[in-house]
Amino acid sequence: MKVAIIGGAGRMGKWLVKYFLGRGHAVIISDIKHDEAKAVAISMDVKLAKDNIEAVKDAGLCVVSTPIEVTPKVLREIASEVKEAAIVMEISSLKSGVIQVLEEIGRRNVKILSIHPLFGPGADKLTEEKIVLVPVLEPTSETRLVRRFFPEADIIVVEAEEHDRIMALTLSLPHFLNIVFASVVSEEDLNVLKKLGGTTFTLQSIISEGVMTEDPGLYASIQMSNKYTVRYLEKFISRAETLKEYIARKDSKNFFQFYANILSSLIKDEEFSRAYERMYKVLEAL
Repeated sequence: MKVAIIGGAGRMGKWLVKYFLGRGHAVIISDIKHDEAKAVAISMDVKLAKDNIEAVKDAGLCVVSTPIEVTPKVLREIASEVKEAAIVMEISSLKSGVIQVLEEIGRRNVKILSIHPLFGPGADKLTEEKIVLVPVLEPTSETRLVRRFFPEADIIVVEAEEHDRIMALTLSLPHFLNIVFASVVSEEDLNVLKKLGGTTFTLQSIISEGVMTEDPGLYASIQMSNKYTVRYLEKFISRAETLKEYIARKDSKNFFQFYANILSSLIKDEEFSRAYERMYKVLEAL
């Protein structure tokens, strides 16, 4: 099958190129960053299209791997150009702006897929990796189709609205926390901190530094394009202010109660009892 990767010069775009090449498909890429796309095409031995329209011509699968804010525009651009019975797949981490466009495309003789890989471009294989499928028109056939393309992955089906709400908690909030953490510790002597830091600091600094290696444009999109983000950031800041006040007042009673209330919810998680053990296993693996 001919696979067109729009946004093929991006980090996930390059991962997709490698993935589909590995599965025996012919790949063609396009990207607004033409020079970077040319370098990718040469290094990975794939074809480079002059634009998105040329890329999707005669392609059996058209994958849109572009920034969140431009994905709907790109989908509309290629909608009338993809061949009949082709598959259009988009992988954005937010769905509220793309589902309506996909519905319009899907009413033509084109199959559509809205997925969100819950892993980064560093993934070597899909075993134990997760991919979210957001149903658009035909949940059963769309699930079957995504399993065909990613048979080793764990496919999780979630509706668009719930997906975006959860992403505010699992992407926006952790990124926010780690960016702020990095902003504080970056003003200190990091060599000294790492020498004296214990398990918690070591893990947190690894995560925050990993977050800071990513494209700030991607993180800005994730934070600012999700309508649920500010709600959860306000909740987080409010809880942080409350806890800070207990600490400032040396109010042990309320500190303990705050802690106990959280613990009573966390222990409902079957894996909570192994959390400390798992933390050390992560460190051992590093």
